[in-house]
Amino acid sequence: MPAVEPIRNFFAALFLASIGMLIHVHFLWNHIDILIAAVILVIVVKTILVAAVVKGFGYSNKTSLLVGMSLAQIGEFAFVLLSRASNLHLVE
Repeated sequence: MPAVEPIRNFFAALFLASIGMLIHVHFLWNHIDILIAAVILVIVVKTILVAAVVKGFGYSNKTSLLVGMSLAQIGEFAFVLLSRASNLHLVE
């Protein structure tokens, strides 16, 4: 299995680079305020939701906040953003 991992990493990097080349940078630059606001909103909402769930299991406030902040990255929400960007013709 270890012989396959470098090839997998290469194709993952190639995929991400090809997505990056399809983005219309001028549109993103013109709408940077909306983009930053959306990212901050998603991170804050996910932090609050995850912290509430962890708190519901009986953990302390500190632990629930740390877990919420650790899991607040965008993750699967990137697919939603990519779909929206495709509808707006930002990526082809």
